[in-house]
Order: sequence, then structure tokens, then C-alpha cells
Amino acid sequence: MRFLKLSILVSVLFFGVACAQETPKPLPEETASHPVTIAPDFPDGGINGFRQLVVSKFNIDKVNPFQHLPIEYVKKIQQMILQNKPTPDIQLMTTVKFIVEPDGSLSNISAKGENQSFNEEAELAVKAIQVKWIPGEVNGTKIKSLYSMPIKMSVK
Repeated sequence: MRFLKLSILVSVLFFGVACAQETPKPLPEETASHPVTIAPDFPDGGINGFRQLVVSKFNIDKVNPFQHLPIEYVKKIQQMILQNKPTPDIQLMTTVKFIVEPDGSLSNISAKGENQSFNEEAELAVKAIQVKWIPGEVNGTKIKSLYSMPIKMSVK
């Protein structure tokens, strides 16, 4: 009887371990990523030139710097302004992502950060730039490339 219980227990454990083994499925060829041999680049001064162009297209008047802050903090800052006291700097941050197409145009432009009005203005600034990028390449073939660029701004 003891041998029977032991053999059943071992069988159950062995079966559980055998069923838990899962082989990873390979990615379909269309979705597999390949290393970029040549990264996409902005023709007028590289990424720093692109950043300067984004800043020149940015309309800070459309950004509500208090939008993402708690209402109590906003009221405190408003009181400080009314009393002519110095106010703390407000840091705004977003990450703009876009795809550099094989023809150098930009698509799927999106910005993600805490302040929605800052995100929207960052997207509009990037969309307003008409200069085409130099696309990325793999083995001499121009490809789509995902590009990510953080933008930070301090509002006084």
C-alpha cells in the first residue's frame, strides 16, 4: 500500500513537471526585428538640429503648466503669485516617439507624459517640421525605424 501511494505521488509530480515545460514559439519573420546598420539621422545638424527646430515650432502659450499638478499645489502657487513671492519652477517632461519611414518622412507621431497640453504641443511641433530625415538602413535597404526623443522644459 505504501509503495502504491509513493508511486502515485511520484507519477503526479513527474506528470506536473513534464506538462509545465513549454517550448518558446519563434517570432514570425514579419515581426522579427533586425539590428539597424545605419541609424536614422536628421540632415540639418543631427538630433541637436532637430531639437532646435522642435523648440522653434513649440508654442508654449498653448501649454497649461499646472494641468498635471494637484489642485492644492496650484492654489498655493496662485497665492504666491498674488503675493509677489518667488514661485518654484515647474518641470514638464514628455517622450515623443515617431517612425522614420524609408522615404524619410515621419509617421505615428505620439507624445507621452504627465501633462496632456505639453504632450499635444510637442506632437504639433514635430508634425510641423517638413524636413525629411535620412532613413535607417539594414544591409543597404532603407527601413522603417522607431525613434524616441525625450523633451524637458522648465516653466518659471
